[in-house]
Amino acid sequence: MLLATEEEINMIADFFKKLFNFLGEILSSLLGFLLNAFQNLFKVLWQVIKWVGQLLVRLFQSLIDVLISFFTVIYDLIRGLLYLIYMIGVLAVKLFQVLLEAAKLLWAFIEGFVRTLGTIFYSPRGTGGHGYSEMMGKIMKAANVLQLDVIAYILLFIVWISTAVAVIKLISSIRVGGD
Repeated sequence: MLLATEEEINMIADFFKKLFNFLGEILSSLLGFLLNAFQNLFKVLWQVIKWVGQLLVRLFQSLIDVLISFFTVIYDLIRGLLYLIYMIGVLAVKLFQVLLEAAKLLWAFIEGFVRTLGTIFYSPRGTGGHGYSEMMGKIMKAANVLQLDVIAYILLFIVWISTAVAVIKLISSIRVGGD
């Protein structure tokens, strides 16, 4: 039988101790390396995830900016179209007002022309309560002697007729775009 001596046992124990220390250090180094590798791998994966997230944020922000600018253009076009329709309505109202006032003016001149033709001769009436009718009556009696009333009536008639005809022609040429 082989019995080992204490020295041999110590030597074998020392050998196994060194072997297990060596294997422990290798295992510890391997685990440290794997831990570092996984930490670095997860750091890289985290950086990739952050980069992809920032890329998606920028992409969606760009998409939202494009959509907002697109709808802003559409909104501005609709607003401009509604403003154009509003201004066309304002123009139509102003044109109607101008034509109505021109028609009123034309009617006033036609009425004045007809009244002038109807009152070619002065016939004194009752007083108007202001004293001018009486004075006009006196002037007409004095003018009757000099026979200036006929010339005054003729001149009055010419002035009214020429004014009325000129105004009627002017107002009627507005509609046609006249000369």
